[in-house]
Amino acid sequence: MLGFVVALFMMRETIAVLLLALLVSTIFDRPVDFLERKGIPRILGTILMYLATLIVLAILFYTIIPIAVIEINNLVKNLDSVIAESFGLNLPTDPTSIINADIQEFTTVLLSGGISFIEVLGGLVGGVTFVLAVLVLSFYLTVSKDGVSDFLIAVFPESMEDKILDLYQRTKKRIGNWFQGQMMLSLIVGTTVFIGLTLLDIRFALALALTAAVFELIPIVGPIFAGALAVSVALSQSITLGISVLVLFLIIQQLENNILVPLVMRKSTGVHPVMILVAILGGAQIAGFVGVLLAVPVAVFIQEIGEEWINVKSNRRRNRLSV
Repeated sequence: MLGFVVALFMMRETIAVLLLALLVSTIFDRPVDFLERKGIPRILGTILMYLATLIVLAILFYTIIPIAVIEINNLVKNLDSVIAESFGLNLPTDPTSIINADIQEFTTVLLSGGISFIEVLGGLVGGVTFVLAVLVLSFYLTVSKDGVSDFLIAVFPESMEDKILDLYQRTKKRIGNWFQGQMMLSLIVGTTVFIGLTLLDIRFALALALTAAVFELIPIVGPIFAGALAVSVALSQSITLGISVLVLFLIIQQLENNILVPLVMRKSTGVHPVMILVAILGGAQIAGFVGVLLAVPVAVFIQEIGEEWINVKSNRRRNRLSV
């Protein structure tokens, strides 16, 4: 057992590749199934989905992201003056030193064309080879209609097959619902914030909108942080604009909580927001960006195991009482 644990530790990057490939395959499985029902061969549908996703990401990377990076760079450089003008506070240190990245250097390299889309992804998750391994493995798992199920059957003992497959199907459904709902929420909130801030003529509107969209992934705390940052920037321009942006974010939050979340997330994970937040923070601490990507799926899987264990204990208790 000790040797097995040591082997797992030494294979941690391979395990991360496998888990990310399973996650990507799970996300693509539903749209590929839809295309297959429409008469498109599964391998062609898989290729089309991967190509469409890569094209969309590449378009974002070479059009919107450079502009956003410039705005974020300017926002970070002016963050101390923004806070000073808004609240009369002076930061003890340069905010660029707090953020553990050289945004200015990244901006220069990005705009000069000295870095590719795949290299950026590789830098986030552990190298170009890591990204290519995830893409290739997830592609093979998606092409096979029951690729993940066949993999689980091959790995686990026959006595556990039914429980593992049932657990995987439930987890897969929840993860798919969460991903689709969360992406839609982030897109709607980010677009609404950008339109609202642009109409109000707020500086760094695109950077603030992207911040709102990204932090929408973090429940409870994320939207509050994004709103506070936008209000701070608006207050540095004028008190009236600060109040207007505050009202804008309050309206967006009310629309989100009362309309969007019940409509979009009605089939979500069912995982408590606090558990999601703890999972994201823990994943970031354990494995960085890869840990953040795997945080919610792992939390969903753990919850499914817990619910399965509770059901087993409840059935045993009922059987004892009936006897």
